[in-house]
Amino acid sequence: MPRPNILLLHTDQQRFDTIAALGAAHMHTPGIDRLVERGTAFTCAYSANPVCQPARHDLITGVSARHHGYWSNANQSIQDYSLATLPRLLTDAGYQTIAVGKMHFQPDREHHGFAHMHLMEELPSCREDDTYLQYLERVGCSHIRCQHGVRPLFYHTPQESRVPEEHHGSAWIAHQTIDLLRQDRDRPLFIFASWVGPHPPYYVPRKYLDMYASGDLPAPCGPGDPDTQFRTPISPEDADPERLRHIRGGYFGATSLIDAQIGRILDILEETGQLNNTLILFTTDHGEMLGDRGHYQKHYPYEGSAHIPLIACGPGFARDLCSIPATTWDVAATILDAAEIAPPEGHPLVGRPLGSITGDQERIISFHHGTGARRYVATVGLGHKYIHWYNGGYDELYDLEADPWEQNNLAGSRADIEGALRRAALGFERDHGPVERISDDTFADLDYQAPDPHACSLYPRWSSTQFPRWTNGYSEKDLELIRQEMRDCLKDPHAYICTEDDWRAEAMEKWEQIGGDRKFYEELFAEVDKRQ
Repeated sequence: MPRPNILLLHTDQQRFDTIAALGAAHMHTPGIDRLVERGTAFTCAYSANPVCQPARHDLITGVSARHHGYWSNANQSIQDYSLATLPRLLTDAGYQTIAVGKMHFQPDREHHGFAHMHLMEELPSCREDDTYLQYLERVGCSHIRCQHGVRPLFYHTPQESRVPEEHHGSAWIAHQTIDLLRQDRDRPLFIFASWVGPHPPYYVPRKYLDMYASGDLPAPCGPGDPDTQFRTPISPEDADPERLRHIRGGYFGATSLIDAQIGRILDILEETGQLNNTLILFTTDHGEMLGDRGHYQKHYPYEGSAHIPLIACGPGFARDLCSIPATTWDVAATILDAAEIAPPEGHPLVGRPLGSITGDQERIISFHHGTGARRYVATVGLGHKYIHWYNGGYDELYDLEADPWEQNNLAGSRADIEGALRRAALGFERDHGPVERISDDTFADLDYQAPDPHACSLYPRWSSTQFPRWTNGYSEKDLELIRQEMRDCLKDPHAYICTEDDWRAEAMEKWEQIGGDRKFYEELFAEVDKRQ
């Protein structure tokens, strides 16, 4: 049989519980639902490292950060350029390999073996690096500076897109992918189609914001175990229920916008007769806490952050629901298996092809994040999740069947299960974690350090510094366009800016560093504050 085409559909920061066909009754996802109806949905899948760059490098290499160097997000290049990558192995094996959208490689156009790249990054360094920015210029949208939404000050404010839907970044990913799928080829095709959303800011056409403006939305889960590792205290004004509901609606709207584009891609596969010979893998890099435990962002080992959607359709995958634990590393192994590629000798592949795990009821998977005092390693299997934090040597154990939102820490009460999961975590650390974190066959813990209260909060400090870098100089014209886009954010009655004095002072400093006028920010702060 000819080798299949491989289409990897990849979102950014999408929770596992955002697919209607998998029980999320509040969601409108007819496109992804079609994948569920045709293929195998892995309902117990986890990000190998629930933050952007590490998860993506885990996926394209199939190995851990011990080898590629990304324990967390970092402004650095891959640790070992000789490391085998999926696109390089696929290219060498005769596949036409094409990257479309957000890769989050460093530097921006590092190809890692892709033969062709059509990039759309969140924060590109210059227009020449970004195919989508060049597209916006051609279609008359070159005046837009925050092309994926305003991040400084309004990171978690849902925003009506200034880009028409047909030119929105989420639609552009589908445009590019559809164009590629229409072309006649004499060799198999691998496309990594990667969206920027539903990562904040939630920047979508009005109809997608309105889609979730009314009706019941699921509430965040409670605080759970006393939080010793991440502290994100929410002040009374931050905790306004209507504002937090509005944020969730924006997130779900961004998800539904991408879903519509996935539906368009599936239409073309059907129209061109390629559906049966295309392995389609749908997944994401990590989730989003979205208010669970009072927290936002990713990084966490908890369900909202680490538990991800994963669906496989096409050759070798029948319609099914599989509750065997799986990870991002298994996606890499599945792609190599489908392409009939053996990893190079000595390549420490972590995962297994997804088709081989469906009957393995005893499977235990591991995932991890960070270094030093922020590091944890987690294992999932036997119906439970075990988490070990090196910061103070703290353990958590949750019964995922009886307590799916991890509200009751059972550490110390179920020795057989905890022992098996702990041994798996130790084994993972020995083979794939930081070499200094295991000593005498146990965890080499660190003295407890109180966490940064903004580390994974609704208002992270760095969100006030992320101006569009590609403008290359911030001329007065640039600054005025950015000011106008910030003013547009105020049209949302729920728009809010963190009230902490230190946070605002730092935001003001960063604005002035690029040439912004102090009075403008003072006016923004005053406008938002008077609404309280």
